Amino acid sequence: MNHSILTCSPYFVELAVNEICRSHPSIIVLDTLSPGCLLIQAPVSFDQLTRPFREHLPIYLHHLFPIQKTVSLDISSVKQAIEKLMSQHPTATIQARILPDMVNGADAVAMPPFNEVVQFFQRWEGPSPAVTGKILSVAIARQHTKWRVFMGVSWANQNISPYAGGVRPYKVQMPNRAGYKLLEALTDFGIRLREGDHALDLGAAPGAWTMVLRQRGLKVTAVAPTEMYPNLLDDPMVMYRGMTAENYLPQAEGPFDVITNDMRMDAQDSSRLMVQYAKLLRPDGLAIVTLKLRQPNMRRLMDHSFRILRQAYKIMQVRQLVSNRQEVCLFLRPKIE
Repeated sequence: MNHSILTCSPYFVELAVNEICRSHPSIIVLDTLSPGCLLIQAPVSFDQLTRPFREHLPIYLHHLFPIQKTVSLDISSVKQAIEKLMSQHPTATIQARILPDMVNGADAVAMPPFNEVVQFFQRWEGPSPAVTGKILSVAIARQHTKWRVFMGVSWANQNISPYAGGVRPYKVQMPNRAGYKLLEALTDFGIRLREGDHALDLGAAPGAWTMVLRQRGLKVTAVAPTEMYPNLLDDPMVMYRGMTAENYLPQAEGPFDVITNDMRMDAQDSSRLMVQYAKLLRPDGLAIVTLKLRQPNMRRLMDHSFRILRQAYKIMQVRQLVSNRQEVCLFLRPKIE
């Protein structure tokens, strides 16, 4: 039996487990190390475990890594284990992370071994995260009453994401979390926006998605009943429409190459509105939509929303992004009758 650490959103743990179990029904969840971080057992190798997710990105899984060594939180044990693994895999890059509920414990942060181990990994880690080659993944976590350090080496393309926990670093600074959602969606969906295209950004305020679209060279019609960032209002390539998406629909001047929607709206209502806007999207256009979900019955709400969207769109891909919270992101193409 092989052990691994699975990372997903704390809101989507059940769906993430169901997703991996569809490919490997014999998987067992042994422990929850922190919200959204599970210790799992599989009767297959790590390569076999992750193979289904290399061609098609999963919806809910953010990151996986194999456990080949587990030691207690003391510097001598950690050094010995790391040096042994690195001697076997000298080209590996170390990615270390502290699972969330460990740093929330004041007693853990104050422990001298904790500080020593963190400083040790800071010396080992490179200046920028690896995206290819071998990665030595490390997770420091509390398991029951003891602190443990979990380690394992794998190829970057086996881990679902080549970044620790699936958290992608960005050089571009965004004014709020929403901007990173669109950056992540464009990367995960493999979308290359065309400079000079015209985008319609529904629920645009305060403007993070409009900002990303402008950075990619698109002209943007930004629709929102509340104010946008001042620099966007001053941008001649941003046409601001100060109203709701429902009110803008009768006067919308298409067609558009791209429609984006990150509105704080019930998922089913948002889907119905997107169906109405489909007539304004060019046949070769695309849409990126965030569906806000409420618990319980998130799966049922998603299924109903997908059925609505399929009236006018092909759902190309669905992804519960690392930057998402209680929501999923969809990549859509217009349905051509």
